[in-house]
Order: sequence, then structure tokens, then C-alpha cells
Amino acid sequence: MPLPVDSTHLSDASALYLAEYGGSVESQFAKSSIIRQFVDIKSVRGTNTLQNNRVGRTSLGSVTPGVRPDATPTKFGTVSVTVDTIIIARDNVAALDAFQSNFDHRSEIGMDHGKEIGKFFDEAHIIKVIHGAQATPADSLDGAFGSGKAVYLGTGAATGDTLEAGIRNILVSMEEEDIDADEFVVLVRPLEYSILLDSAKLIDGDFSAGHDFANGMIKQVYGAPIVKTARIPRSVEASHLLGASYNVAATDATALAVVMHRRSLLAGETIPLTSDVYYDKKELQHFIDSHLAFGVAVNREDLCGAVFNVVAP
Repeated sequence: MPLPVDSTHLSDASALYLAEYGGSVESQFAKSSIIRQFVDIKSVRGTNTLQNNRVGRTSLGSVTPGVRPDATPTKFGTVSVTVDTIIIARDNVAALDAFQSNFDHRSEIGMDHGKEIGKFFDEAHIIKVIHGAQATPADSLDGAFGSGKAVYLGTGAATGDTLEAGIRNILVSMEEEDIDADEFVVLVRPLEYSILLDSAKLIDGDFSAGHDFANGMIKQVYGAPIVKTARIPRSVEASHLLGASYNVAATDATALAVVMHRRSLLAGETIPLTSDVYYDKKELQHFIDSHLAFGVAVNREDLCGAVFNVVAP
């Protein structure tokens, strides 16, 4: 029997490889991304722009007997976000033998892609909350929409008490505007979480037998759940992949804590996380891709808050 001169006798296992690789990305992305549980991501199809309408404050009046009540006009506005960039994680190899025969290899590439995409996704959303905390709406629509909540602690080292006071100041301001504190989530980096452990007001009562704070943890700040994440930007970014509106300025990079609400942001997604493994005859190499397209904008400045380790501008 003559030796085969092509690969038609082989089983096509590419679908199996893709399922394995894609599954790794989906799993790692879900594990490493925390923002999706706090933001409603809307599908953007048939257009590249997602728009949200704003309704101004309603004015009340009193009725005088025998006099027809006057109508009071209500102002309207809009906020929008444009999805115009595809973010991709790509590996390309000339020979796919190791990729196809070694599950750990495929899994590690998938996990790395998922982790980096998840980190990028979270950072983009957190950056927008930081921007919103320092912003004022172009039109308050008769006071229906207020400014962001920014607290500046100065350039000195923050303590557990000063950081807790800054977060609490933001949440109290939100409550003064008739928004419950438990509707928010507070994001802090691990370092700031450890600093908050110095504030006795926040320590949970789950200690070791000797009450030495070995298992001490912080669950809430002024009624708002606290989440530890390293996705809060720490360095200046002048050329963000999604565009200049996502850049991180010097003040932005000093954020110690971020306070956000489910309606803080307007987020849209045109292409959900998609994975593929394919061979290009022209390139004579295999491509291992994961990509997505999304965009984020500040929906309500008054639902964004941040504590900065810098002097107020």
C-alpha cells in the first residue's frame, strides 16, 4: 500500500482544539473579570453607537381652586457610547504540533489570553468611573443630574481612618441625594485594602481564637460592599487602545478607592468574547485568537466616586 501523499486520511480535530482553547479563555475571563457583575452590558448591533436618554427633574406645583394648573416642561438629554475598536489577543505559530498534542499548552495560552482581556476590560470600566468622579454633566436638566464625587486626601500617606473617611464622605453625599449606600460597590487595590485593615471601624468579627486579627477582613464600608482588585490604574496612560477618552491622567493614577453604581456607566458590546484557531495558507502559519469589541461612557456622573491621593486641583 503506497504511502499517503496528503492529509485527507487524517481526522479533522480542529473543532476539538477550538472548543478546548475557547473554553479556557471563557473560563479565565469570567474568573479574572469582576466588572461584569456590577455593570449592565448592552448589545450594540446595526450601529456603532449606543444611546441612553436622560429625563430632567419634574417640577411640582399647587392647585388653586378655580384656576387651571400650568404645565411645567420637562427637559430631556442623551448620553452615548461608540464601539469602534476591536481588542485582540493573538498567538501565531508555524507548527501547531505542540499546541494540538499538549493540553497544558493550549490551556495556558487560553488562560493567558483570558486573563489579559479580562484585566483590560475591567480597567477600561474603572477608568471611566474615575473620570466620572471628577466630571460635571454638560446639562444638569434642572438639577436631575449632579457632579461626580471626588475626595482629595492630599499627597501624604493615607491611613486606614483617612481612607475610610474619604469613602464614607462619598457614600454620605450619595445618600444625601436620596440614593441608598448599599446600591454601590467600593473597589480598592490590595494595598489600600490592607491599609483599611488599620481602621477598627471596618474589621469584621471573624478573628482567630486569640483575637489577633489573623482572619480579619473588611466586608463593607458604610453599608456598601467592598471588593479588592488590582485593576485600578496606577500609572499614567497616554495612548489607550480604545482611544484618548480612556487615557489615564496623573490625577487619575492616584485613585485609592473607586465607588460605583450599576447605573454609573453606559457600556455596549458589539462583539462578545470570541475565540478561534485557524490556519492561513497565505501566511503559512496558524493563528490563535481571542477578541472582543466594547465601549464604555459615563452614564451618570453623580453615581461615580473616587478617593485620590493628591491635592485637589
